[in-house]
Amino acid sequence: MSLSQRIGATWRPKREHLWQTLRIIGACALAYLGAVLIGLPEIYWSLITAVVVTQPGLSDTLAAGRDRIVATLAGAILGFVVLEISALGAPKLPLFWAALAPLALLTAIKPNLRLASATLIVIVIVPSYGGVMVRPLDRVIEILVGVVASIVASAALDPARLWRR
Repeated sequence: MSLSQRIGATWRPKREHLWQTLRIIGACALAYLGAVLIGLPEIYWSLITAVVVTQPGLSDTLAAGRDRIVATLAGAILGFVVLEISALGAPKLPLFWAALAPLALLTAIKPNLRLASATLIVIVIVPSYGGVMVRPLDRVIEILVGVVASIVASAALDPARLWRR
């Protein structure tokens, strides 16, 4: 078999790949619709979450969604604490590094929760307008919308369940 034949065989989509493609597109569409209807300021976080969380099986999607929510909450809570203390006059950068350390340790222990650090980075480092609570709350809601969209799409587009009807 030539190299081009091997590459072609490797990249030929199978039925399960097409179903997963539909689940991801469906989850993204639902996440977009939900984020727009709610009026979220950065709807792309809902879509990114939908792509990251949507898995081939519903149980895997539920586990990925749980991990994404836990990680987001951990990063958002620490981010809120950093912003709140820095609003009182403490320097933000040392607080950020102090908050990042336990999240990095959490990532070392539970790699599935690595997005806790990413959430902290977005909340603390990316400039935000509004009160201290605005960015953490927006981020949590954006992530929840993406997770819910992923669960709905994974449940609705399960070929084994669809064919049992």
